[in-house]
Amino acid sequence: MNDGGTFERWGRESASYRDFSETACDLLATDERFRTARREWEAFFETSHGDVFADVGVENPRDRLFVDALYYDFVVDRIVAFAEQEFDFALANPEPSANTDALSFNFRELHRRVADAGGLTDAIPDRLTKDDLRTADTGFLRTLYESVVSREIRLELGEYYTPRGVAELAVDALAVDDFETATFLDPGCGSGVFNSVCIARKIAAMDDTHSPDEIVENVTSSVVGIDLNPVAVKSTKLNYLLSLLPVLEDADVDRIELPVFLTDALGLSHDDAVSFAGETFEPSADYLVGNPPWIPWGRLSEDVKARWRETYADDLDLLPHDGADSRLGYANDDVSIPYVWVCIHRYLTEGGGASFVMKRDIMKGPAGKLLRTLTVDDRPLALDRVHDFNRLRPFGEQVGANAAIYALRADADHSFPVDATSWTEDGAVDRPADFATADAIRETLTAARTGIVPVDDEDATSAWVREDAERAALGECDHDIRHGVKDDAQDVFSIRREELADLEPEFVYPYVKSRHVVKYGLFGHELRLVPLRKANEDNEAELESGYPKTYEYLRSHRETLEDRSSSWLQKGPFYNVFGLGDYTWSEYKVVWCRLGFKPHFAVVSTVDDDDLGEKLVVPGDHYMFVAADSEREAHFLCALLNSAVYQRSLKNVASEGKASLSKTVVSKLELPEYRETERHQRLADLSMQAHEIVPEYTDTSKRAYNERTIPELEPVQAEIDRLVEEIVSDGSSSDRRQAVSYSRS
Repeated sequence: MNDGGTFERWGRESASYRDFSETACDLLATDERFRTARREWEAFFETSHGDVFADVGVENPRDRLFVDALYYDFVVDRIVAFAEQEFDFALANPEPSANTDALSFNFRELHRRVADAGGLTDAIPDRLTKDDLRTADTGFLRTLYESVVSREIRLELGEYYTPRGVAELAVDALAVDDFETATFLDPGCGSGVFNSVCIARKIAAMDDTHSPDEIVENVTSSVVGIDLNPVAVKSTKLNYLLSLLPVLEDADVDRIELPVFLTDALGLSHDDAVSFAGETFEPSADYLVGNPPWIPWGRLSEDVKARWRETYADDLDLLPHDGADSRLGYANDDVSIPYVWVCIHRYLTEGGGASFVMKRDIMKGPAGKLLRTLTVDDRPLALDRVHDFNRLRPFGEQVGANAAIYALRADADHSFPVDATSWTEDGAVDRPADFATADAIRETLTAARTGIVPVDDEDATSAWVREDAERAALGECDHDIRHGVKDDAQDVFSIRREELADLEPEFVYPYVKSRHVVKYGLFGHELRLVPLRKANEDNEAELESGYPKTYEYLRSHRETLEDRSSSWLQKGPFYNVFGLGDYTWSEYKVVWCRLGFKPHFAVVSTVDDDDLGEKLVVPGDHYMFVAADSEREAHFLCALLNSAVYQRSLKNVASEGKASLSKTVVSKLELPEYRETERHQRLADLSMQAHEIVPEYTDTSKRAYNERTIPELEPVQAEIDRLVEEIVSDGSSSDRRQAVSYSRS
């Protein structure tokens, strides 16, 4: 069935839509039975989803969505009726609410009332042929639905309809041993694409060994769909039928009942009894598949959030954050991961598998920590496979979230690295990215095999990064790494504030020591006398004549200064210091402590000191730094070094000695030059944003600071991690070689 033809025949611009919607709107104003159905439908939606209509910029969104849903159901009903006629069977449960008590009204009755009131003719079947149904794919329903229901309303409902190719990769990632005996459930079935793929796999597995009747019986007892949206349930039923047509046409089946149910898979907003084949039905499955709702917690009603907390939060440990952050909805979490966790808890059989399409960024950042626990209640999970779509847009350019497929196995021990495939655009292929089928994905995209590992080997809940990205982050550093100022006379050069009156302020600077730097910020500073501009500088005459108080202070400590043992200080004036040069006075520097393993990088420039005013920061003896040519370059480098990829790479190459982050160690990182690309500029912006956030939280002890979580900072860090991983992975030649060989196999 041609997608464009579908749009022209029945979409929002069609005469059919116009006539139906105008009549339905009139009935909403005049027909009490019609209004009663709309009120029940609205109550059902608000109980299920919260007030999703509050911020929708569509006139009369409740009426609009009800009419659009009713029209869509009308079109699908006509297609189902045509299939029944042409293939000689009857669908036993065509209504969305069949098999449950979720809604009391009948959609077909409302269709008839609209048709009678508007004098509409039922001409849709006349525009179809039997071959149209045979050749129809799951994409045409998506086109139809998106042409009827506005994008804004669809996204408020968390509806991201999945291309068939992505669904095929997700099902295949489960590595099912026996499709004939396996049972499948999509707990948020949407348009039914995952059910359709499971059906296709079952038919392929049984086609040569079973009769059409046996295949139909097997499929309808083992591939189940659930959804809270009546439109989705109706879509899945049609897709289910279309997927069965290859065998249904030859089967001796007069009546067929489909296991697709309108209810809440989580049992929160609705916990209706479900019946199937005349008996109470309690679904369970060997495999869960799907694309869970990506609705942010903030959009849910307080009643819905309260039901989440009361029903599952404690039992399933859905609150992986600590302290004040231990709440559902932390850091812009959405419902997708808790949704998957509850479905695994409720439906997945022992040792079963689950494969879901979720946001890529849950591998990093606070919103994904629940996933990274790899535990549902007391059931351990193993992450077996990841398909990473990077910055691609499988849901279309209008959906900004990046996606990945996560295949999990219940009641199994987990180990790293996780087998992963990274999909990127293939510049050598003269075709745009095509997600219509898994084969089309392989033909139009490049696949790189890699592994997923945690940043911290001892903590699986730490950010997960690509193993090849770590390797790509190692190489040759393009930047000069410098040592901080070393003077070997703490008692002389460290200046107490009460001593400032005895010195000229020109040579006193804010000075950072090991306790003063945290990621993206300073935790205070000391005052330090730095009486030279560069090491070995002969400026004694200048000091004596121009800065007599400073010179007299140094002369009074001459014996102590001349007794310093470091050979670096034997040249130059008696107050010589090491580690000075033009780089020391660079306006922007990326600094870090070289002692121990505290990979905290920050950009320093000037600080506004109470006594000195605004003055340039000088890195101390325990510090290394890179002098940057510009503020943006400094922040770009800082973002790189604080990212999950570079932090793990540092851990892999750092020595166990005292100077864990020495020049030798950091020089092993491939730190690229800053360029005015979109991603480089975005990284600089994010680092600047982080440096604005951190100072708001330094009004405490450093120990207390290190024990706290900064909610505003973690989403920024997650985006930095994602961008850096993309940059270093894209630049890896070994990654590219792997990609070419794998994608052509």
